[in-house]
Amino acid sequence: MYFMQISQKLFLAFVGLTSIVLIATLSLARWSFDQGFLDYINGLEQERLQHLSDELLTLYAANPEAQTAPSVMTDQQSTRVWQSINQTTLTQAISLHAPFPKRNRPGDGARPPRPAGDNRPPMGPDRRLGPPRQRPPFSPPSGPPTGLYSAEQQFISGVDIGNVDNRISLTLLFNDHIVGYLYSSPIREVESSSATAFSQQQRWTSVGIGLLCLLLASAIAWWLSRFLLIPVKQVMLGVSYLSQGNYDERLSPQRADELGQLMANIDHLAMTLSKNRSAKNRWLADISHELRTPLSILCGEIDAIKAGIRTFDSTQLNSLEQEVLRMKHLVDDLYELSLSDVGGLRYHFQRVNVSESLQSTLNSMATSLEEKGLTLQSQFQPEVYLSADVLRLEQLFINLLMNSMAYTDSPGVIDVRLSQQAKTVILTINDTKPSASIEECEHLFEPLYRQDSARTRRGSGAGLGLTICKNIVEAHDGTIKAIPSPLGGLCIEVQLPMHRE
Repeated sequence: MYFMQISQKLFLAFVGLTSIVLIATLSLARWSFDQGFLDYINGLEQERLQHLSDELLTLYAANPEAQTAPSVMTDQQSTRVWQSINQTTLTQAISLHAPFPKRNRPGDGARPPRPAGDNRPPMGPDRRLGPPRQRPPFSPPSGPPTGLYSAEQQFISGVDIGNVDNRISLTLLFNDHIVGYLYSSPIREVESSSATAFSQQQRWTSVGIGLLCLLLASAIAWWLSRFLLIPVKQVMLGVSYLSQGNYDERLSPQRADELGQLMANIDHLAMTLSKNRSAKNRWLADISHELRTPLSILCGEIDAIKAGIRTFDSTQLNSLEQEVLRMKHLVDDLYELSLSDVGGLRYHFQRVNVSESLQSTLNSMATSLEEKGLTLQSQFQPEVYLSADVLRLEQLFINLLMNSMAYTDSPGVIDVRLSQQAKTVILTINDTKPSASIEECEHLFEPLYRQDSARTRRGSGAGLGLTICKNIVEAHDGTIKAIPSPLGGLCIEVQLPMHRE
């Protein structure tokens, strides 16, 4: 089974299941036919006993003893009446009574009575005109062994069948009084050649119908196995595109079932891989650009010193040191960002007073804000607690404030607010112009993202601060977003749960 294709497995599964159901259905139908056939024959035997009872009760009523007897007789009296009837007459009535009622009796080859004065020799079956008429395949020339019993269960005439299991019985009533019983042996197997031929014919007919149904089911299974594999082949084609690095092909599913959802997921995966590849290429280009700028300056400074254009003094040394520190800052940010992306940063969560930590950060940056010509406004509750890492939380505050300082014109305002709603701590930092559009705000947390507007990077930063902030917030099961500020600049909103899951 492992080397077979899915279409072959589906075909065999459909055909196998159909075969099992078909065999079970035909077997049960055959068993039901056999049982119903015997029940039908025994039902005819019950009707035969009913008509036989009419003749026997006629003989019973015609007996002089029954006519002179009282209207209500005892069982012994009814037994004496049966015994007084000519036993030969009873035996002939029981043994020669046809198995069908006279009004429903089919032609069985019996000759009509001969007219008076006809002295011709009787005609045998071989001298009749036309072929002899056959009895029905399930009716013998006479009924099965039948016995007449009195009301006292005393055998009177016919065949004494004894206590046969499931024997067919009929009660004889005369003047609403039980005067006897008719018992007949049930037919458990039909031994007639015509009945056997009829049964074999039905059996072969069932086999032919079963083979025809199996052939039809095989054709439908062949079509279904290929029809159901059409979306699977499309999925395989989409996966092959992904394995070859072709992320621009789309399956565009038109289905609403699980396979359609799988196609949609593959399209989403292709889109994500395409975006990641573009982001990786853009990130590599940005990093190389960030590193190339200080390296180019260093090389130019060193070449100028070697050529004697500039003297190597403390001024040149400080210039070289600034470029080296700029590269070191970029490399440190890249390293920290890579650790946060792979979960390498360690977090030690404990109960922290966010208000105290934020106030301490604002105090440490107050001098830098004054030198930049920015006014700090703050409003928050004195005690707001949550489960967090103190060092990472302070790093979050510093990066957010440094971002606002770098992208706010002086004189300007930076407004910091800390509030608590239900089980969430909300930190908002608003600053004055310049601002950013909503489309640009969606990309601010991407690594090394640059704008073409006024909030382009202005200092020695590498554009990784907000990306690191996003990773820190997500590590605390929180969310961070950027929107245009009502003060004319940018608004950064951070939401942190008080209790982590």
